[in-house]
Amino acid sequence: MGKSNRNTDRRAAAATLRRQQAAEARRRKIVFGVAIGAAVLLIGGLLGWGIWQNSQPEFEVNDPAAAVTDTYGVQLGSGPVEIDLYIDYMCPACNRFESTYAEQIQSWLDDGSVTVNYHTIAILDRLSSGTEYSSRAAAAATCAADVGEQQFLDYTLALYSNQPAENSEGLTDEELIAIGTDDVGLDAGWQSCVEGDTYRGWIQEGTASATKDQQVTGTPTVKLNGDDIEPADFVAQVQAAIDAG
Repeated sequence: MGKSNRNTDRRAAAATLRRQQAAEARRRKIVFGVAIGAAVLLIGGLLGWGIWQNSQPEFEVNDPAAAVTDTYGVQLGSGPVEIDLYIDYMCPACNRFESTYAEQIQSWLDDGSVTVNYHTIAILDRLSSGTEYSSRAAAAATCAADVGEQQFLDYTLALYSNQPAENSEGLTDEELIAIGTDDVGLDAGWQSCVEGDTYRGWIQEGTASATKDQQVTGTPTVKLNGDDIEPADFVAQVQAAIDAG
């Protein structure tokens, strides 16, 4: 499918989503309230996570070729309203957030309303039976960002469509690569980036920055122009900021 057709389909889906938002707002608030509570409960105290993280091997830190922030976010778009999303690819609540709002985010990016910084952190590595799935998936997504903004978004959705259960081994590197090549159309250069663990160190540093310096205690965490907002209020608050601009 061509880019124009894909964007048209995404905009149509976004319009449908907006029509449903009023009826679904109350349900989403309940769902996300439970989901966020569960996510915070799962990661437990940051002290315990820090002890676990310090036991992990260190990787070389390579800065992505893609546009990134100084807080380790993959930067998409250049609109005046700034959104920061902190996600973990093994986090079920993040999957629900992305599934609910991906079309709306795409619409805002397409019309130049927002800048979206995706912080792909790995606080749930300890729930992948020693395979560090969250880190591996986040590093692969960063490789996709080097290819292009749309490829990053498409790969993120594909990863959530194939999300493994917590406390499983997660997807293998071969499966991560198959998703990128078969579902997203990523090329051999991207595959080499994944196979070389090119951004594993950058993901490690970004996770440490998020949990220690940016006071992120669970995923998904959502910030609007630097301030925390509730995921259930995401569309209403972002649209209000756009309208006020």
